[in-house]
Amino acid sequence: PPKIENVTLWNGVQMPQIAVGTAFFDPKGLHSTGKRYFALLPERAYRSVTLAIEAGIRHVDTAYVYRTHEAIRAVLGGMFASGELTREDVFITSKIFHGDKGIGPKGTALMIDDLSPEEVEEEVTRHFEKSLIELGVGYVDLMLLHWPAQFNSKDALNPQRRLAAWRVLESMYEKGWTRAIGVSNFSEIHLARLMEDGAKVKPMVNQIEASVYNQFDKIIQYCEENDIIIEAYSPLGNGATNMLEDPVILSIAEKHDKNAGQIALRYLVQLGYVVLPRSSSPERLRTNLEIFSFQLDEEDMEQLAGLKKISGSWGLPSPYNMS
Repeated sequence: PPKIENVTLWNGVQMPQIAVGTAFFDPKGLHSTGKRYFALLPERAYRSVTLAIEAGIRHVDTAYVYRTHEAIRAVLGGMFASGELTREDVFITSKIFHGDKGIGPKGTALMIDDLSPEEVEEEVTRHFEKSLIELGVGYVDLMLLHWPAQFNSKDALNPQRRLAAWRVLESMYEKGWTRAIGVSNFSEIHLARLMEDGAKVKPMVNQIEASVYNQFDKIIQYCEENDIIIEAYSPLGNGATNMLEDPVILSIAEKHDKNAGQIALRYLVQLGYVVLPRSSSPERLRTNLEIFSFQLDEEDMEQLAGLKKISGSWGLPSPYNMS
């Protein structure tokens, strides 16, 4: 497989520029009985992570709320046992501090609005430690705060809760239980406030929704100015935006003899982002890695930049909707 490029975090840690994402859910959600359901499906991670590693991907992205830690442990554990991989060969990212109810079994997400900053510290510590136990590892490579607050919460205590959660990550970083720390879905306002409120360690990564269609300009500008790496989830629009049928992307794909997905991912990689495409198809995983074997020219990059939409999001809450 082509050599995967790394980005260097401000503390010197090397992070592979493509990861396999493990948030699996079926938006159609129908059982054979015709009963509809909305649930995360962690069982899909066994195959997906196996295929990703076989394709050459060495960065696995998970989260406490996805419930895929154990599947990742099973897949990686088998490879550690056979000697096919060592722990140092793999970059593991997880996330904790996810608000909102109804996304999974009780206890996987937090009712953040109901917690005092002290209780946040306690819960986030518990979720961090539980993540290590579920993954069966002594440390993760990167731990992120999953969201800045409960979805769409305007609660006045949110900045104090975020700081309390961040202090947990700082202390785990001090202990060496994670090699890097960062945030996810934070606006530039959340980031600036976190630093003003007394964060000792600056976040190394901000994982946000980003694609050719969806670019949070102000967040990206703040991160670039402050040496915070952008990690793009839903880099292909999560199937909800018809991005892969865009005539501009298709014409650039034809020019380079690539597919639309490769162009959409290469654009982000060339901007310096880490990308998180989710796939369980061996062919798609293989072609995703080919993004490191060609370059887009200036004209391509300009044309793609012109595709940005006011809101290219596929429907998650906006970071700006949380105080």
